[in-house]
Amino acid sequence: MANEKQTYLGWAVWNPTDEELAGLYTEKLKEPFPLLENEYLLVYSDNKLIDSYCKEGDHLRRFKHNSIKIKDKETIVPKNDEQRCAFDLMKNDNVTVKLITGTWGSGKTYILVSAAIEAIKNKKFDRIVWIRNNVDVKDTKDLGALPGEVNDKLKPFLGPFIDHCGEKEVERMIEDGVLTVEPLQSLRGRNFENTIIMCSEAENLTKEHLQLIIARAAKGSHVWLDADCRQRDKVSFEKSKGIETLIDRLKGDKHFGYVHLVKTERSETARLADLLND
Repeated sequence: MANEKQTYLGWAVWNPTDEELAGLYTEKLKEPFPLLENEYLLVYSDNKLIDSYCKEGDHLRRFKHNSIKIKDKETIVPKNDEQRCAFDLMKNDNVTVKLITGTWGSGKTYILVSAAIEAIKNKKFDRIVWIRNNVDVKDTKDLGALPGEVNDKLKPFLGPFIDHCGEKEVERMIEDGVLTVEPLQSLRGRNFENTIIMCSEAENLTKEHLQLIIARAAKGSHVWLDADCRQRDKVSFEKSKGIETLIDRLKGDKHFGYVHLVKTERSETARLADLLND
């Protein structure tokens, strides 16, 4: 963990010297190196996290442990230091475009879905609009047209909500209008107020797709995205680099927040997938 500014990941690491550490709590903390708006600073001593901050305006906001309550008796907590930043980001009502990236099993979709369910229960938003580009996994065969209405056709893409809440609860949310599934191609001209506009697997979106989604956010709405840029399923998305363009153009804007998750937390078995990387 070096003290030089790193590649932008939405968070940076600082290892203060003994002298800097001694002064950490006796005076107002100043940036050890330039940080962007809403960028996180993780402070370590002897390879152990001792404090965490977020750059807001001309100061650093100190934040502590956050949790997300998804059911009356079920609360989830961060499993690593980068997830601490992601949990804080999801709690930050001033950031209206939130992006979490990371490898498979790092918790990005789980955190987004959990935070969305909590926000709906707390009546911060009226509903969730779930957007997913209808893209088949690379080198697989198209199953063809699926039977049923739009919700029936898009129901397979609601896997993260079903895993989280159960199929019956998801069906109830859809019936109550709390959860709406919208195909990407039907978004032009739409206007969503007081809504969480969510899009998972946003690596399969071009810059123009992302513009279309963000532009749907009307009064009181937020846009929440997650992506793993290593899992793109079409050459067009690889060429467009929509997520990378989004980060590059929006980083430092007060309405944009980003956290990259680096560790697979799903299971020890899931971590073996990384050994297949080139």
